[in-house]
Amino acid sequence: MSTFEWSLFLLAAAAGLGGLYILYTAWKRPGRPFHVAGGWALLLAAVVAGFVANGDRGLAQISVIVMVAACIYLAIPMMRGVALPVAGVRQRAGVGDTPVLSSNRVLSGLAGVWTFLLTGPIAGGIALFCAAGLFKLMRAASVSVATAGATTIIASVVIWAVVSVLLLMEPRAGRRSAYAGGALIFSLIAAFAPL
Repeated sequence: MSTFEWSLFLLAAAAGLGGLYILYTAWKRPGRPFHVAGGWALLLAAVVAGFVANGDRGLAQISVIVMVAACIYLAIPMMRGVALPVAGVRQRAGVGDTPVLSSNRVLSGLAGVWTFLLTGPIAGGIALFCAAGLFKLMRAASVSVATAGATTIIASVVIWAVVSVLLLMEPRAGRRSAYAGGALIFSLIAAFAPL
């Protein structure tokens, strides 16, 4: 790599770490949508700059740097034996005073099982079908079987993670189910529709 490429790579790493920090501060103190957008923009800029600096290797290296930083940030408190750095728990006034009915417990348990099914097997199916569609598209573009296979394996894991997180971010179970159903239909079309 040339001096310019090294400089660009170091700037990409700094942007990735800065984006991670901004996202953490936005999460720690909610209600700042510009911080969330700025954090994601910095992470996107880091990925693009890493790719420009060193191609697919730069992209992978920047991703690893950001992931290692996040792991270190979460591991240090655990090594010290203190609680993880989490946002303060919010509780509405009077919530603890209301009695919990047994039917609410059953519905709450079923909602938890449904959330697990949506973010686990259903999101996994969405990811696998989307990856199958990507494989089909790459093979149609005359990409080698090995490259298409490796790309779709990585893509399926990333898609699964993104879909699961997006489903968990939606607070309403009905919308969550509708989004999962729509994504599943889209992924099935992507996997089985002829090119």
